[in-house]
Amino acid sequence: MLTDLVQQADEVISEAAASFTITLRFGNTEWTPPTLLGAIQAAVPTVDVETETLAPAAAVDAVHRGALTVAMVPASATDMPDSLLQPGLETKVIVREPIWLAVPRGHPLVGRPFVDGTHLSTLHWVHYSRDHWFHEIEKRLLARLNYTDLGAVHYADGHHEAMSWVRDADAAALTTATGATGDVRLVPIRETQSIAQLLVWRRDTVARDTLRRLVDTVRQYYCEYARSIPRYLSWIIEHPADFPELERFLPLRAQAG
Repeated sequence: MLTDLVQQADEVISEAAASFTITLRFGNTEWTPPTLLGAIQAAVPTVDVETETLAPAAAVDAVHRGALTVAMVPASATDMPDSLLQPGLETKVIVREPIWLAVPRGHPLVGRPFVDGTHLSTLHWVHYSRDHWFHEIEKRLLARLNYTDLGAVHYADGHHEAMSWVRDADAAALTTATGATGDVRLVPIRETQSIAQLLVWRRDTVARDTLRRLVDTVRQYYCEYARSIPRYLSWIIEHPADFPELERFLPLRAQAG
């Protein structure tokens, strides 16, 4: 009983300390839409919200040091980075994003229900630079599809740069849905892998109510953002088992299904 009381006291102290946070600093990877800042600010109106875009490893380190309150970082769904296993860090899956193929508008593959490894060898590829977080994930997926020797017209240092090459150089690239831009088209890949988008925070810095609001807000925002990506929201609705974290935030007909 004494042990339980001590633990409860620690939780109360942490909750009280977290509630005095004046500024909530939210980190994100690749790019941060201004509307995401607005959604988070509306969810926690009693504090100021600042956002910062930085690489996943830098974001996790910033959370660990206290420079960020929370961060959303991508990680392989099957291989958790060591940086996320540091003492005192907590994580929660926001969504698991499938990796799809990005091609230009009007490409012959647009509209197909899916592609597989047989379609990949005919494409002009943009890959990701060796120091980019997506490089190893891309390499593992291509190896799984038995295509490890695809050449590249360019090695990009980010999803948006890769998408500009897809658009302007008639190239193809792998990406998550949130890495794509509106001027390319995405095609599902059969037997693809997923990337877990994780919310990361330090155990003693975020009140439970604030954390719950953040998780719900980011998931709701993700569903709204999916509407802007052709085929993606309908794919989520048609494959609810792949997106269990989003169930409460999908249209009612999807929940009923």
